[in-house]
Amino acid sequence: MTEKNLPPNALRKLLRIKKDINAKGLGLMASAYLTRYKATGKQQYLKKAEEILEWLAINRSSGYPGVSWGYPFHWQSRIFIPRDTPSSVVTGTVGDAWLDHYELTGTANSLAVASRIADFFLDGLNRYEKSKDEICFSYTPIDTFKVHNASLFSAAFLARFGALAGKDHCKSLALKAVRYTLSEQNNDGSFFYWGAEPPTIIDHYHTGFVLRHLDTIQRATGAEFIVKPLSQGYQFYLNKLFTEDGVPKFTPDSLYPIDIHSCAEALLCLSQIGASLGSFDRLSTVFQFTIENMRNNEGFYIAEIRKRLWGEQRVNVPYMRWGQAWMFLALARLHAALQR
Repeated sequence: MTEKNLPPNALRKLLRIKKDINAKGLGLMASAYLTRYKATGKQQYLKKAEEILEWLAINRSSGYPGVSWGYPFHWQSRIFIPRDTPSSVVTGTVGDAWLDHYELTGTANSLAVASRIADFFLDGLNRYEKSKDEICFSYTPIDTFKVHNASLFSAAFLARFGALAGKDHCKSLALKAVRYTLSEQNNDGSFFYWGAEPPTIIDHYHTGFVLRHLDTIQRATGAEFIVKPLSQGYQFYLNKLFTEDGVPKFTPDSLYPIDIHSCAEALLCLSQIGASLGSFDRLSTVFQFTIENMRNNEGFYIAEIRKRLWGEQRVNVPYMRWGQAWMFLALARLHAALQR
């Protein structure tokens, strides 16, 4: 058995990887608790969210403009990214929770933290300028990657913050990032993961990120030029990234692995966009599949289902940041959507 095929828990023990707290997972959980608070009015959910936000306020990255967060581990992309290097994806996820809290409570401190997060996006990331009206935010301060979903994490936060705080320059930059991504939208409505290079992967959850961010920015800014491309992208998503039975596919050409991240993103994307652009009814099939096939008897959600020569293999690992936190947010948002 190769290292690649070792069970994840065994591999972690072999490599002596210690458990740690992931800011991205906590950001997702804070937003989920705030969604539950908004839907129910129960103070217990607000209290839990505020405990998480208090921890995040203390445990953030240092040495960069503004306020930001990264992963508590080294990771390898096209370059080596040291642990705690702030990223647009992690900071955008945590930033959403601070904006959610401000929207629900009007707490001045939450808006002040959000303003410092905006400083990171404005001054801490690199920007690729395709034209004076098209930009792409980098993934981290130490790279020059052009990744559509990562750039839109930054843009979506800036659009929301700009709308709430009356900062038009933030909304303007967000729209420039949108124009860059839309300039590279494929004719069939899809988006490749990487920008400004030959065709790369199209997958479920990164496509969902792009679509939800475009929807968020459109709502925050009222920009009409986003509406048609968003609709085209959403139709591609519905037609190519689900089976006929409504199971989330990993890529347009492959069902496997059936990833819990894809299932959670499907619930989030359908909940957020489905009511306005159609196919809201697909939520029921995705929900039913996820509950029946991705939930372990102990109550947690498994990581994925892999295709093997002998059939399907279930990876029964409850990853907090990858699966549990995303599903918590997805189910909270689904409940809220069904109440509307």
